[in-house]
Amino acid sequence: MLSSNWRNGIQTALTFDDVLMVPQYSTIESRTNCLVETRCSQNIKLKIPFISSPMDTVTETEMAIHMAGNGGLGVIHRFMTANEQVEQIKKVKRSEAYIKNRPFVVGLNFTLNKVLSLADEWKCKTFLVTDDNLIEHNEDYEETDETGSPRYKSLPLLGIITNRDCYEQPLTKLVKELMTPREKLVTLHYLDVSKENARQKMLSHKLEKLPVVDDKNNIKGLINLKDLKIDSELKVLDQMGRLIVGGAVGATDEEITRAKRLVNSGCDVIVLDVANGHSQLAIRTVEQLKKEVSVDIIAGSIATGDGARRLIQAGADGIRCGIGNGSICITRVVSGCGVPQFSALMDVAPVCKEYNIPLMSDGGNKNSGNMCKALAVGADCIMLGRLLAGCQESPSKEIYREGKILKVYRGMAGFGANVSKAQRTGKDEPSSTTFAPEGVEGYIPFAGKVSIVLEQFKKGIQSGMSYCGASNIAELQKNVQFIQMTNAGFVESGVHGITKI
Repeated sequence: MLSSNWRNGIQTALTFDDVLMVPQYSTIESRTNCLVETRCSQNIKLKIPFISSPMDTVTETEMAIHMAGNGGLGVIHRFMTANEQVEQIKKVKRSEAYIKNRPFVVGLNFTLNKVLSLADEWKCKTFLVTDDNLIEHNEDYEETDETGSPRYKSLPLLGIITNRDCYEQPLTKLVKELMTPREKLVTLHYLDVSKENARQKMLSHKLEKLPVVDDKNNIKGLINLKDLKIDSELKVLDQMGRLIVGGAVGATDEEITRAKRLVNSGCDVIVLDVANGHSQLAIRTVEQLKKEVSVDIIAGSIATGDGARRLIQAGADGIRCGIGNGSICITRVVSGCGVPQFSALMDVAPVCKEYNIPLMSDGGNKNSGNMCKALAVGADCIMLGRLLAGCQESPSKEIYREGKILKVYRGMAGFGANVSKAQRTGKDEPSSTTFAPEGVEGYIPFAGKVSIVLEQFKKGIQSGMSYCGASNIAELQKNVQFIQMTNAGFVESGVHGITKI
């Protein structure tokens, strides 16, 4: 049961633009002193409260890398094949790890032409060299079992080849003619791996690359000196020094297998991405996922406390709240169902607090003020879609129109997104006469680098916290006092009485 007042037998529900936070006495001297660290699930901590939405115009590899690199989390969308999603997870994990556990390999008899082709495909400048006969393909040199889980081979280290070895060499030359052979290599035993041990060995031997091996000289990894120097103060990293990343899955048996493959590829959190999380299907899927994978599960979407409670009791480690409130979502128009986001959070937050489960507010975040209100009313983090789709790092296509750069943004329940999904996965395309879309697509302005956008949102939230006398999100939720305002109050809150320059 929602907690708002009843009027004439019908409940009144509010959204962010209906309320304001009352300024409180504050001892905070600078908004930069307000801390925004938070959690998005039981075991995933973030340094900023932002998560990029699993949408095909918002989050793929590049966005996920920059989200974690700036303190948040990116969730790779599921509107692609499982193989493609697995590869995107792997690319995020490779991007800044100080140790590459499954470095790229080439064979002794590979031609330089083939090596350069692989280097271009994988954006890689260094390969470890092994036996040609043991390499069937260059994709993490792995086999998979019937579930798609990786089963790694043992590959002997025979040498190393870098872009410097390839400079101005004939394309027909073989790797064994260009590489640095094993007997000239300095290596590190995998049991001795640590940042300090690696740094000392690399500096003492003046190395940029340090292969990691086991007792039998099998390849266990590769350490790059530049990765040891990466400033991790803002980045969100896993225990192995890799950027964290999430993966979205649906609610079918096939998607359970997808989830297992994502986790085996390094995925840190699974997001159950269904339109109605307050359903038997979603609850059953959460129960299955908890049995099959070892990482946290964020479940949704829901809009009531009862929906949150049922998912939490099924095992959810995080709750995603928001139905029909996104800028490209027409669920409320098509179905007549939904709850304005502020009231939805008011109903869901107490349930999540009861179980100590983090709550994610998804949708309705037009500005940092709305984000601060969402956090104040009980959310732990914010999922962003449109506000990030215009960024340079989103997979959305750029459109040039009337001298302006625009980017495409579309709802995942829309016709276009489902046609694209069918094309990417090889399934039948939906019919325009039988498919009832609950999302639209359109253009949004190009927004520049995501790091700058996130910083602006963070500063806006910190400003709201300072007005409320809160040095962290927990204090914000404790101190906040909300007032409901009229439409005239809303108009007064924005720019009025002038023509903006």
